[in-house]
Amino acid sequence: MRSFSISLFNTVPFVCLLLSVLVSPCTGLFHSNQETQHDVNGNLMDQHDGNLLEVGGVWYWFGMGYTDCKLEKGWIPPLDCPGIYRKFGTGCGFRTDHLLNLYTSTDLENWEPAGDAFPIDGRPEGIYFRPKVVFNEMTSKFVLWINYLPPARTPLAAYPNATYLVAQSDTAEGPFEVVNDQPGLMYEGAGDATLAVDKDTGEAFIAYDAWSNGHRISVERLTPDYLKSTGEETNSGFLSEKKHEAPLLFQRDDTWYLMYGHTCCFCRFGSGLQVYTAKSPLGPWTDEKTDVNQRVKLSGKHVIPAQANYVFEVDGKFIYTGDLWTSAPDGLKSHDVQYWGELKFNDEGKVQVMEFVDELRL
Repeated sequence: MRSFSISLFNTVPFVCLLLSVLVSPCTGLFHSNQETQHDVNGNLMDQHDGNLLEVGGVWYWFGMGYTDCKLEKGWIPPLDCPGIYRKFGTGCGFRTDHLLNLYTSTDLENWEPAGDAFPIDGRPEGIYFRPKVVFNEMTSKFVLWINYLPPARTPLAAYPNATYLVAQSDTAEGPFEVVNDQPGLMYEGAGDATLAVDKDTGEAFIAYDAWSNGHRISVERLTPDYLKSTGEETNSGFLSEKKHEAPLLFQRDDTWYLMYGHTCCFCRFGSGLQVYTAKSPLGPWTDEKTDVNQRVKLSGKHVIPAQANYVFEVDGKFIYTGDLWTSAPDGLKSHDVQYWGELKFNDEGKVQVMEFVDELRL
């Protein structure tokens, strides 16, 4: 049985524990958007720009670990991202020793550390970020797509040659092994990406932007083993203007949703969330002409000052996750807070404008 701390701030776990003794087991979810999460050992969690995946009643939370990386501030744009101009592998967020951290849970609240799922000594030297992992039921493999910058003079010089490394493992804990370093996407110079699996067909799709197209979002279908894109054959066409990234792609009932924001390198003000809808990931897509993470007037800051990571579903609810960059109280990027909030939909299935919440309870 797990131990729970009891406080006026967090009484739900205690109530569930009491009910489980007197009546029957119950589950809940509590996530604070005011402080960095702790694992079951009491350690601050180092978990960023990744995704959550549920398989067999276990939740797996994959994310980049920035370890002892200190927050940095530059004098030229992007101000919160000076590491792109520095010697390759030295800037915060652009080091070659960052980890693919994995935590596991059965209740989305109590997280067990499961180590580095993509060990440094088993992967090519380079800079890694924004990992996404899905499970392929046909092959029984866990498949990782992760952004990769090969060595160059600076990260900025490496970006035109950026790609995704595709790796797989028999278990979520890994170690993931690279099986494809040329995934065959239509556009080169890989930008941010997300993966989504069709609940009905098992087909997988990638939504991504690229340096070669000025950071414009499009969607492509993956091959049945999820290890490669089908490329131009199934490209949706551009779904954003230039200078957009961090796409979210998910399925709700018979509708697909694509959301994205403006380019935002570790930005403290967050980025918006434009919304598109379709009956298929390849379209045709409808622009809902709505930014559901709006700017606060005059400040430049968004209501939720986060950059989007992923949307996961639990008990029919859709949870938005994002990084509150530069929020770490101790000045370590590894301890920047993860924001979780429930997406709301009206009767027509349209995503409602989001509001900041101090905590998420389900």
